[in-house]
Amino acid sequence: MGVPITSDGPVDLTMPQGPVDTTTSGGEFFRSVAYTSLHAPIPGGQVVRWLLHEGQRIEGIIEMFDELCWRLVGDGVPLCRATLHMGTLHPLTRATGTRWLREPKLVEEYRVPQGQEATDEYLRSPIRATTERGTPFRRRLFNDTPEYPLLSKIRSAGATDYFALALNRTFRRFPVVTWAIDRPGGFTGAEIAALEEINPALAMIVETRAIRWITHNLLDTYLGPLAGRRVLAGEIRRAMGEHLHAVIMMTDMRDFTALSDRLPGEEVIELLDGYFDAIVTPVEAHKGETLKFLGDGALSIFPAADDSDFSEASMQALEAALEGLERLGMVNKARCETNRTEIRIGIGLHLGEVIFGNVGAAGAAAQRSQPAFEILRRARESVLRIESC
Repeated sequence: MGVPITSDGPVDLTMPQGPVDTTTSGGEFFRSVAYTSLHAPIPGGQVVRWLLHEGQRIEGIIEMFDELCWRLVGDGVPLCRATLHMGTLHPLTRATGTRWLREPKLVEEYRVPQGQEATDEYLRSPIRATTERGTPFRRRLFNDTPEYPLLSKIRSAGATDYFALALNRTFRRFPVVTWAIDRPGGFTGAEIAALEEINPALAMIVETRAIRWITHNLLDTYLGPLAGRRVLAGEIRRAMGEHLHAVIMMTDMRDFTALSDRLPGEEVIELLDGYFDAIVTPVEAHKGETLKFLGDGALSIFPAADDSDFSEASMQALEAALEGLERLGMVNKARCETNRTEIRIGIGLHLGEVIFGNVGAAGAAAQRSQPAFEILRRARESVLRIESC
């Protein structure tokens, strides 16, 4: 694959002239990254055999899908566009996908944010029924298709035929692969049969990748990348831990008990969301990781790159704390303008050696054990406390 091509805004690369911003009003996709593809057809046939042997060993799904498309072109299927769309379990992202374009020779990773199922783009999507029920979909694009705005854009880019197939169902939805061709007359019967023939092999590979992707997403979201990687590596035994050197940041909200007793439940949730967003966003931006939300508190870690040098981790933690207070100030300004209670917090920073591992009760409860940190050498290390105004 080539060097990633990044962009600040969402784009739709359906046009042969190159990347242009044609995102619809509802924000159909928000873009992650685009790569230069392999550039040339790969002849040789036996695409199913390649998928089951070489293809499944390609680690990245973007690279695998890119080569698959060029192999189909090499077999005489004049694809101009193809997508691989997978649902996921994530609080912010509804689905992820890969979009391949013969011209301008790019393959793009995209993400679909939560909430898009209520937009016009989703309700009028050509793959809606395929995603929800596994129904195949084909539409020749000789005439305009106003009922499907996406197909109108694809047709304006030169496509003549569009074909969508469901893969193996994963977590209530079907991953979907779509193929578009730009030859006059559209797909032949033999080409449709060839795409249907490779579908079971592709479905098997995508199912494995989708489950792995969702597993990583869930662990990263609810345990954090640091803990998630260790769980996937099998580091799950109780009473075992790894010694790390790090800066720990503890954040605590003042008078939360009184606030939660006084405010309606919905307002408490809104208050916590604003507070955590202000504090956690800078942690991630400064190479830290939030491991736990503790009611009205948060536990974050900034691992030291060198066991004997805490300088970089300390500066990152301090900058994250100060930026969090600044962001919280903006949250409080907005709350004051609407006569809502301000949020007051305290932040503690501590550096030293920690033990990273699992704690929990024996038996079934041990399955719910969580990563724990025990501060060592506490008496020999300083603690810095920062209070919000």
